[in-house]
Amino acid sequence: MSDSILQSNNNSLNSQVKSSKMSHSIIFRAMIFFQIIAYGSYSILVHLCEQNGMITFSSVTMNFLIEFFKLIFSLNAFIYFKPIHFNQIQLFSWFKQSIPYSIPAILYFLNNNLAVHIQTQMDPASYQILSNFKIFTTAILYRLIIKQKLTRQQWFALALLLLAGLTYSFGTLKNSSSISKSTSDSNTIIREMYIRPLGIPMIVIYCTLSGLAGVYNEWILKRNYNESIHLQNIFLYIYGTILNLIPTISLIITNFQTMNHLNLFHGFSLYTWIIVFTQVLNGLSMSVVIKHSSNIIRLFIISFSLIVTTVLSLLIFHIDFNIYFFISLVIMICALSIFYTN
Repeated sequence: MSDSILQSNNNSLNSQVKSSKMSHSIIFRAMIFFQIIAYGSYSILVHLCEQNGMITFSSVTMNFLIEFFKLIFSLNAFIYFKPIHFNQIQLFSWFKQSIPYSIPAILYFLNNNLAVHIQTQMDPASYQILSNFKIFTTAILYRLIIKQKLTRQQWFALALLLLAGLTYSFGTLKNSSSISKSTSDSNTIIREMYIRPLGIPMIVIYCTLSGLAGVYNEWILKRNYNESIHLQNIFLYIYGTILNLIPTISLIITNFQTMNHLNLFHGFSLYTWIIVFTQVLNGLSMSVVIKHSSNIIRLFIISFSLIVTTVLSLLIFHIDFNIYFFISLVIMICALSIFYTN
């Protein structure tokens, strides 16, 4: 009995050592830097794909490609690092192992498609600052699922973060008719910050699903820490690919019946392909970060990505930032400083 306990403790210690080494590596830090760029540029790229205030591409088709490419990469990586023979393949055993990954896959499926359509309800900077609600939802779900305790200081910081979001929401909320927006033939040019009424419930749902998916995914990855991350990703991305494939096929059939031609990439532009490329790398990198560190690092990434979005919004769309943005930004920075200060 004592030997099994000792072995368990040794495995736990080895896992912690591996996590510590990974989190301090140059590659790990490079992944975090790239994710900040990917998160910060996402809403900008989606807005650049707009025509007459509408998204030109199918969100499920784009997300199907993202999940499919991530699956292909994970399959190749798994085979490369752990060559297997045909007689070693245990499909039924792997199927049972994969079932828990269906839950975060469903959550990510809903969340990723919702993230695209939120862009029509607010400008990129508004989306990014309200996305910081993920910190609030993730921290609470972290406490409920992983039993991570929060200090009074951290709860106070989360209250400040909520205040920042509410301040910005009420200050910037406008009816669609009052939004100063002009369009060209190629893309929407945003002149000022805005949030349409539907944007508020959509962002609340988005942040809740995002927090739940991230925390649950971390719980699964760390529960089987010694299992290959590539195999774990295969389980997750198989479900993600299937979930996005079903509506994609339905869309193709519908388009074929109405337009008499098949075009899987209808509405895709260079910006859409940049989204696909960056989100594939972002998803693969995030799985490494979550497994070897925690969702707290993910929250750092979300927070710092606001800087990228703000700079790009200014350079590309020439947005006039209102006073509510700066008030919320100051409160948010204070909240993050308090939350992450020991």
